[in-house]
Amino acid sequence: MIKQARYSNGSREVVISASEPDVWVEATDSVINFPGLVELEGDDLFLSYHRGRHGGVEPLAAIVSSDLGGTWEPAPDDSPFIDRHPDTGLNTMDFGSGIIGYPSDGTITRIDTYPLENYQEPYLSSEGPHHLVQQRADSTFQLRRWSKSGELLELHPFKVEGFPWEMASYENYSRLIELDNGDYMTVFEQQVGPPEVLEGLSPSGRQLMQYSFSSSVVRSSDRGQTWKFVEHFHPDDHKPVYGPGDRAVDEGFDEPDVIQLDNGDILCMMRTGGYSPMFQSRSTDGGETWSAPESVGWQGVKPRLQKLDNGVLACVAGRGAYGHPQITHVMLSLDGTGEHWEYPFAFHTGPGCSYTSVMQRDEKLHVVYSHSDFTRELGTNELPTQSIRRIVIDVQVA
Repeated sequence: MIKQARYSNGSREVVISASEPDVWVEATDSVINFPGLVELEGDDLFLSYHRGRHGGVEPLAAIVSSDLGGTWEPAPDDSPFIDRHPDTGLNTMDFGSGIIGYPSDGTITRIDTYPLENYQEPYLSSEGPHHLVQQRADSTFQLRRWSKSGELLELHPFKVEGFPWEMASYENYSRLIELDNGDYMTVFEQQVGPPEVLEGLSPSGRQLMQYSFSSSVVRSSDRGQTWKFVEHFHPDDHKPVYGPGDRAVDEGFDEPDVIQLDNGDILCMMRTGGYSPMFQSRSTDGGETWSAPESVGWQGVKPRLQKLDNGVLACVAGRGAYGHPQITHVMLSLDGTGEHWEYPFAFHTGPGCSYTSVMQRDEKLHVVYSHSDFTRELGTNELPTQSIRRIVIDVQVA
């Protein structure tokens, strides 16, 4: 055990502790980041991760384990979780992003990170920033379904009915959930219309952009065959709340995650930038209507919501500016409602991307994260060894 903390809300008290981390992947020849975990049958796991400095060339690597991460070996080339691009031969199925869920039918269901058109017409960084050049009308998305043994069962394209905008770029991060009535629900991320191009370049020579990301709830009543738009969270609709100047938040509402709580509420947690806090929205009527997003007070990228078996709600996230140490943490809502979040419990402070994957086993929360260089500036925070690690978080009701 490396650290422990005690929280109390007056009616409930919990003790949280973290194990020493296990090193799942180690490298000395490349930066590694953005772990994406897939849970298979029993103790079988699949893990994808990026090799290469963020902002440059980042080919995907993939490994498999049959003992819950005790040992790993390279994923076979014919793995159903590897999708080779026909021109480059590189894997394009990144489980560190995209939308993934585990419905009650025992399958693994995923919606790709980007629209199908993005993969058919590969993005070239020389053309300009991604969300500037990938603006499209009427985008097509792709859903895949596998068995828990990894057999591909279904692959089909779909469009979302009712998006209230003409042009957008997309980059999805949420989970897919199954509601009490059997409907599927998830949250898309989009940049509606091109971002604002600012004057000047970053120190690494990148064009400066002002993004205004938003998140949209979508729903399917036929197990993912067709999808309809439900609600849109856009920062311009929720002022004043937080941020520089007259902007609500640093970059908008992005990298959302969604979960249905034990009391029936549906909660959506969203990143808003590198310096502004996460925001959340709630539905109390089965996802039909949603509250205006409100700040939870703490920064975080790619928040991961997880209901624990003891009724506590956890949110794993973290953040730090480029070129500075990251703080990766877990927040707890002791009563499981997300109405109040406790002070974050930091389990990793140091280099890393703070993008995580989570799973729950034996009533404990397993968090996969990176200890690695994460900066667009070469020569900053160079580490001799890069790693993807797993830490086990134990939350006990006192």
